[in-house]
Amino acid sequence: MKKILKNSIVIVCLTFLMPGIISLLIKDSFKTYNLLNKPPLSPLSFIFPVVWSIIYLLISVSIIRVKDNINDNIKLYYKSLILNIIWTPLFFLFKWYFIALLDLIMLFISVIKMYKHFKKDDDLSSALLIPYLLWLIFAFYLNLYIVIFN
Repeated sequence: MKKILKNSIVIVCLTFLMPGIISLLIKDSFKTYNLLNKPPLSPLSFIFPVVWSIIYLLISVSIIRVKDNINDNIKLYYKSLILNIIWTPLFFLFKWYFIALLDLIMLFISVIKMYKHFKKDDDLSSALLIPYLLWLIFAFYLNLYIVIFN
């Protein structure tokens, strides 16, 4: 029981803290986003941290729930977390919008793989990833628009 609790805490901390630390380190770069030509459905800036917090919570619960093939599932989780984390500096710090779009595509594929693997073990774990996938589709729309019109 202690090991499960410890692993769960590690997962939650990694899922929230790693992207949070990156965001804090480059927070001044976020101001540039307001200057971009954004698509018609672009949400207000304060929406992003709210949505990401919900998604990070769902990802955490999802990975904590899976029990089978845990090594494979953890690898998929880490891969998607890394792709998620590097998108932020690619887009905001370096302003490499096209490279960020490619990263987003790889992230989407990675989360699809997570979904399929988790589905084999636990239906709820895979279902918890659906909002993440939907948000990534929306993020693709936003990112693609910015690539084309900026």
